[in-house]
Amino acid sequence: MNSKAENTRKTYGYAFNKFRKWCFTHNISYLPATDFHVSLYLTSLSNTCSSAGTIDEAFYAISWAHKLAGFPNPCSSELTISAREGCHRTIGKQLINKKEPITSNILKQLCALYGGESCSLLDIRICCMCLLSYAGFLRFSELVHLKRSDICFYGNYMTLTIQKSKTDRYKEGSNVVVSCTNEITCPVRITRRYLSLANINDQSNEYLFRSITYCKNSNTYKLRGEKCLSYTRAREILLDALASLGLDRTKFGLHSLRAGGATAAANHGVCDRLFKKHGRWKSETAKDGYVSENLRQQLSVTKNLGI
Repeated sequence: MNSKAENTRKTYGYAFNKFRKWCFTHNISYLPATDFHVSLYLTSLSNTCSSAGTIDEAFYAISWAHKLAGFPNPCSSELTISAREGCHRTIGKQLINKKEPITSNILKQLCALYGGESCSLLDIRICCMCLLSYAGFLRFSELVHLKRSDICFYGNYMTLTIQKSKTDRYKEGSNVVVSCTNEITCPVRITRRYLSLANINDQSNEYLFRSITYCKNSNTYKLRGEKCLSYTRAREILLDALASLGLDRTKFGLHSLRAGGATAAANHGVCDRLFKKHGRWKSETAKDGYVSENLRQQLSVTKNLGI
């Protein structure tokens, strides 16, 4: 079981359980299953789901369960592979709603509104979360599991130790270097300020981003609890902040911050090796999927054709 990451096991377990219930409904065997029945299941899924990712989850979950149990894998047959491909084509790409990347201009507006000298811990938290995600190309899971002990400050930069990452299969950890920028959006300055307002001391091993409560007696905010923010709550905080700037909240998500930082770096000519290392990508395909080229770069293709 430990050959897969915990989140992968949960996803596969949930997807395989749906397949198991479907098999019970039709009075057929789910383990082992035949390639014909798996193909029928994938086809039935394509009639109700809106994402090709759901098809892939089912396909890989069924394959995973059969390999674990030592049964022949029905997902390796040409019939099942063709059924999966057919489902992808049936669903179509038009149903994919890819979120837009957040830009540096949006972050400047955000910090102007929520990063002023008189702003509270509640306001500074959203600025710190956004700037760290953007500057470090952080996934939500990497951001929310940051602890005070993972941050080290130096003269004109700081380092973030990512203890566990999606692509770090054996939990070796990695360091992300974030520079001072001397701008209103400087991630180092905002992080220092957030730690100070939150009363998180240098020796603390607590999560940075947690729930915040309001104290009537002192008219201040303070962190409470030991658990880190949930995905749902963090997303709600971000979208509410973007909506206050007059932006369409349906166009953005938490991943917009990682995509925004990656896009800005790529469009400013950061070399591929450094770009890939900073974002902890293992493949070129995954890395390129985060970048939205600007018009100038798109036009450069034709301009460099010698015509």
